[in-house]
Amino acid sequence: MSTEKTKKTFSIGPITLLVCFVCLIGLSVSATYLTVRVLYQSQLDNKNQEVLSVQENNKALADQNTELRNSLQKLEDQYSKLDAQLSELEARKAGPQTQDQEDNAFKEVLVLKPTWVSSGETILAFDGNLRVVLSAPDKDKCQKDSAAVSYLVNNAENNKLCLQTGKPENFTYQGKNYLFNLSGIVTTAGVSRYCISISEVSGGGTP
Repeated sequence: MSTEKTKKTFSIGPITLLVCFVCLIGLSVSATYLTVRVLYQSQLDNKNQEVLSVQENNKALADQNTELRNSLQKLEDQYSKLDAQLSELEARKAGPQTQDQEDNAFKEVLVLKPTWVSSGETILAFDGNLRVVLSAPDKDKCQKDSAAVSYLVNNAENNKLCLQTGKPENFTYQGKNYLFNLSGIVTTAGVSRYCISISEVSGGGTP
């Protein structure tokens, strides 16, 4: 009987050791997994925090960029207004005077005072009887150095004038001679505005 017990004791020992060994391996694997998970989770959290910080910085930079663009646009608008006002003052200074001018050969009488008109806009002259429209010059039908073209339209007469800045063009309306003067051009955001005036020429004939 003691021999059988001894055999059983010795046969149970290795199995117990094997089970303990497997348990130790399982515990070791679990501990390693938990350690690695905690480590990588901490690194992942740090990376996520870094990403969030970068995103916040990018948003702040984008907001600053938008503010700078808005400020630049305001400055450009203010510059355009100042440039238009300066051009208008220069045009008034260089354009026909509001009083009759006498030169030995002829006299000019201002019919249409210096007026700013946009491309394609219609203005009225001669008490509303003559429609005046300006646009970009037709390169095929105007000189290469023409700055604009003016269409003078009424029920009886139509005139087309190719205009150069500072060089008045002659035209006839209802049997009288007139000068059409383009004294300034301002282009803002692709839209051109023209400073024009019309003078009647009388006395010694056309200049």
